[in-house]
Amino acid sequence: MRQILFSVLFIGLVACSPTATKQTSPTPTADSVKALTKKVADWQIETFYQQGEYRALPRVPPEWMNSEQYHDLEWHHGALYAGMNQWRKVADNPEKYTNWLIEIGERNDWELHRRPYHADDHTVGQFYLALYEDFNDPKMLEPTREQFDWILENPKTGTLDWLAEDTHAHDRWGWSDALFMAPPVWARLSKVTGDPKYLEFMDREYHATYDLLWSEKDHLFWRDSSFFTKSEKNGEDIFWSRGNGWVFGGLALMIPDLPANWEGRDFYIDLYKEMAARLLEIQRDDGTWSMGLLGGIDGYPIIETSGTSFFTFGLAWGINQGILDHETYQPAVMRAWQALSGAVTDEGLLGHVQPVGAAPGDSFPDYTEVYGIGAFLAAGSELYKLLAEEEGVKKKDN
Repeated sequence: MRQILFSVLFIGLVACSPTATKQTSPTPTADSVKALTKKVADWQIETFYQQGEYRALPRVPPEWMNSEQYHDLEWHHGALYAGMNQWRKVADNPEKYTNWLIEIGERNDWELHRRPYHADDHTVGQFYLALYEDFNDPKMLEPTREQFDWILENPKTGTLDWLAEDTHAHDRWGWSDALFMAPPVWARLSKVTGDPKYLEFMDREYHATYDLLWSEKDHLFWRDSSFFTKSEKNGEDIFWSRGNGWVFGGLALMIPDLPANWEGRDFYIDLYKEMAARLLEIQRDDGTWSMGLLGGIDGYPIIETSGTSFFTFGLAWGINQGILDHETYQPAVMRAWQALSGAVTDEGLLGHVQPVGAAPGDSFPDYTEVYGIGAFLAAGSELYKLLAEEEGVKKKDN
């Protein structure tokens, strides 16, 4: 019954609105961005144990999907924690959000999730190691290091082809999402331990994924090799927004942990800049990006906020780092944030987050997902830093 209601709602949205966002969002300021980001962060913490009430399930939920609550250590939460970790660094009361993350880690003994090789189950290591940097507590570090040492001793080396019978695509990084889930953990582990073996492994595996899934023609990532022969209604290749958002957001999280003098660093900077330039070209007039990035507004009349949030985060980060030209890219970031702001309800729920999936799909104004909120928190945190710096400079000039 719930899925029928979702379908009716989706049809109604298509009929009545091409964007389904409020168009009256004022020009963002540092204070307004921080206030909205706090509102969404607080709402998420307050409703953390009521996830089933706010999730839009896929049209055909897989058997393994729990309709009520994700496990603390699943990738969905890992992305939320990554965003919350970014937010705590700029929040006025960082202890609230830091303590919330510490509580998650302590009740799970700082362990990674169940599958030893799977990138999704490594995601929580991002915030574990970030807290280790702050508190230097070995218990926050050791479980991740022990598991990654085991992987190094027992590596998988098979094909990343998603459709091959003997594939190692799931035990290596054979899908674009994986480039958010695991590489930032490996890079940060190398940074905090000073051991280059983790960075070398990350670099080797990342290049294997890049070599398979990067489109030299479109400067975007296919989600996995099963998409090589699929097309949008307009004939373009299918490049999933959130799939590319995972990669782009992952680069923004990982590049700061790469050694400044490391010879492999330029590859990641160049990849980031190529993606940023392409994203600028294909941003929609409403400030968002289509769920199928090249499918256009005709193919995707309803907005989607998880991909847009990751792109907003990544672009704002690049401006802050001096990697992207301020005048060229900031207007895109501001338009994207205004669109995202229009998708936040009065209570603080970020709507229009596409449900769990592996391809473009549906989104709904009053349903959300924790990973989309994680991306939003990262975006708001980075945009706040950008605007606070600008406004601080303007105040000095005045």
